[in-house]
Amino acid sequence: GNSITEGCLVASTNRGCKAIFVSGGATSILLRDGMTRAPVVRFATAKRAAEMKFFVEDPINFETLSLVFNKSSRFARLQSIQCAIAGKNLYMRYSCSTGDAMGMNMVSKGVQNVLDYLQNEYPDMDVMGISGNFCSDKKPAAVNWIEGRGKSVVCEAIIKEEVVKKVLKTEVAALVELNMLKNLTGSAMAGALGGF
Repeated sequence: GNSITEGCLVASTNRGCKAIFVSGGATSILLRDGMTRAPVVRFATAKRAAEMKFFVEDPINFETLSLVFNKSSRFARLQSIQCAIAGKNLYMRYSCSTGDAMGMNMVSKGVQNVLDYLQNEYPDMDVMGISGNFCSDKKPAAVNWIEGRGKSVVCEAIIKEEVVKKVLKTEVAALVELNMLKNLTGSAMAGALGGF
């Protein structure tokens, strides 16, 4: 990524890190791990697209598709395939756990293997693209906010009152009020994705 050269940002980040450190650190818990890739395929008719949707969502077929997908990597494990139809186009959002890796490449590889398998079952399927933006990669999207994408975590740090005064140079009540005004009301005014 880009290195941060904003002096004030670096200083405030350091202050925040110091406040967390002197308060005993932070804890984090991994809630969910599901990186996604959503190819788009096309059929001659909407009916045919719907047939594939029912095929991949069938639990028995899903078992087979999982085996095909999981062969692509020691770590990739297919969790779900979520389908959306737009006319005769079918968008399949594949979600898989990826271990310690971000996992975009292993997911793409697994999806490619499944598409090769599906091509045998549905010779009339046209693969339009390995990604149809229903993933949704590097763009803000409601599907990611609701369903999650990649690692979903919760982090926690308890900052003592004296640390707020000494390190952050403010009062707890003022910080709480600013949090409400900024992260809730301000975000709502801006129509922030996810609400806050």
